[in-house]
Amino acid sequence: MNDDQRPDNRFLLGFFLGGLIGAIIIFFLGTKEGKKAGKMIEKKGKEVLDDLEEKVEDMEEKGKELLAKGEEIKEQVVEQIKDTAEDVTVDASKRIDHALEKLEDVQKHTLHTTSSIRKHFVNLPKKK
Repeated sequence: MNDDQRPDNRFLLGFFLGGLIGAIIIFFLGTKEGKKAGKMIEKKGKEVLDDLEEKVEDMEEKGKELLAKGEEIKEQVVEQIKDTAEDVTVDASKRIDHALEKLEDVQKHTLHTTSSIRKHFVNLPKKK
C-alpha cells in the first residue's frame, strides 16, 4: 500500500473522540442522573476551590510571619555586630594605650640609661 491507499487513523481518532464528547454532553445535559452528577461535580469543585483559597491565604499569612521573623533576626544580628564592633574598638583602644605606656616606659628607661652613661664618660679624667 502506498500513502494514498492507507486508512487515515487521525480521522478515526477524531471520530471516536467526537462521539465520546457528544455522549458525555448528552449524559450531563439530557438525563436526570447526569444533571445530578453535574451539580455534584460543581459543588465538589467549589469546595475544592474554597479549600485552595483558604490554604493560599494561610500560606500568605505564614509567609508574612516568616518575613517579620526574618526582619527581627536581621535587626538582632545587626545590633550584635554593632555591639561587637564597639567592644572590639574599645578593646583595641585599651591595648594601644597599654602599648604606648610600655613604649613611654622604655623611652624613660633609655633616657635614664643614656644620662647615666653620659655622666660616667663625661666625668672621666682627661688624658694628657
